[in-house]
Amino acid sequence: MSGLKKLISILSAAAVACSLATVTASAAESYDPYSYDRWGDAVASQAGYTADYFVDGTTIGCGAFNEPGDFFITEDDQLYIADKGNNRIVVTDLDFNLIETLTEFDYNGEKLELKAPAGVFVDKYTDNLYICDTDNSRVIKCDRDGNVDRLFEKPVSELYSQELTYNPQKVLVDKAGNVYVVVKSVTKGAVMYNADGEFLGFYGANRVEATAEVIMNAFWNTISTQAQRERNTKTTPIGFTNFDLDDDGFIYTVTDSQEIKTDAVKKLSPKGTNILETLGATDVKFGDIDPAYYSIYTKNSSLTDIDIGPNGEINILDFAHGRVFQYDKLANLMFIIGGTGEQLGTFRNATSVESHDNHLYVLDSRKNSITVFTRTTFGEIVTEATNLYNDGYYEESYEPWCEVLKYDGNYRRAYIGIGNALFQREEYKEAMKYYKISISRARYSKAFEGYRNEFLEKYFSLIMVLIVLLIVLIIVYKQAKKRGVFDRRRAKRRM
Repeated sequence: MSGLKKLISILSAAAVACSLATVTASAAESYDPYSYDRWGDAVASQAGYTADYFVDGTTIGCGAFNEPGDFFITEDDQLYIADKGNNRIVVTDLDFNLIETLTEFDYNGEKLELKAPAGVFVDKYTDNLYICDTDNSRVIKCDRDGNVDRLFEKPVSELYSQELTYNPQKVLVDKAGNVYVVVKSVTKGAVMYNADGEFLGFYGANRVEATAEVIMNAFWNTISTQAQRERNTKTTPIGFTNFDLDDDGFIYTVTDSQEIKTDAVKKLSPKGTNILETLGATDVKFGDIDPAYYSIYTKNSSLTDIDIGPNGEINILDFAHGRVFQYDKLANLMFIIGGTGEQLGTFRNATSVESHDNHLYVLDSRKNSITVFTRTTFGEIVTEATNLYNDGYYEESYEPWCEVLKYDGNYRRAYIGIGNALFQREEYKEAMKYYKISISRARYSKAFEGYRNEFLEKYFSLIMVLIVLLIVLIIVYKQAKKRGVFDRRRAKRRM
């Protein structure tokens, strides 16, 4: 393996060296751009996004933020910011011009005031605003002017333990008007209501991981008495902490845990099953893969927010490392953005991420600011190639993937993309080379099968002639031997 790894590293370096004359590297970033090679080792990479600037409450003109917890970009390009510590919602356009500040809401003549709002969402179908009024234990539904239509409060149901607090953190609404609320004290999934506020149950619960402790407890529960089982620690799943909705209405969830190995990121069907499993993404390690780049971070990723981009990109925020991990819609890693620190493009408490067009917005609750990232030229090429590739236009993605390798010879998916394009052209032998570099064994096997069939088809007539000739020669030899021809010749030579 070490020899193969060395060979592929040399080939990758050669690909980069050949491009230096024509490609200029992206400008130096305030964070360290990196990715992972085909062995899962962290390697330096071109930046997919560059940090342009940041804004804070003073810049916007609404006064300093105080631990902002969430924000949301609407269909008409307005930004709603849940300024938790100031008990308000700040509304701006995407140039951060202040539109309004919401602190009071009218509920049938009664004035409602916010208390530590942690989440905000605007329904693109109805234009209604939903606010997690966390410390008031409710979710407010209102119009953009602050006129309250309904309050979603703690469910009164046998399904919802009344011993649990109701402290809503995040909220979203699907096409049918169903409301989903992430409650910090609930581990059974999102609390779900219909459009009329009726509690429907829980949605999208994570599975209990089959750890050694869980398996042992399950075994002992089969042989224990009822009293012993009641004394055992109850095994419960870890509740997810954030979610987002894509353009097709699918809900994606992310679980903030440094221990969980399954269900860290899910794309949920209407029945609550994980669609990513059917896409072959069950083995994806979301967040940092050990060892982290520069190996200065010893703790695991803590995934706390998720955003679905315009092309189905999955943007996942890692609170522990202050990074955004961007994956394509098939859960293939595209870019790693940001880091921890004080300079532009790094964070102290990154709490929320949003995307719009070719920009990423990251909210920092400790710096009390929003940082704006813009996709680089390299990022644009990778995005173009990825979209063509994922939509099945393998041959059309060939040129963009080749351009990607000019920027970054370690970009594994470019080798796979080029290999697929060559495979579609039935250039199997060339495809095998790129699959070998990317260590794509299954694809290499298919290309080899195609190359073998192509070889057999091309030389089939010649091979058949040779086989027939060989058979004839064998028959002639056996007949001659049977008649003693070779014995008589040997006898004559002895005479």
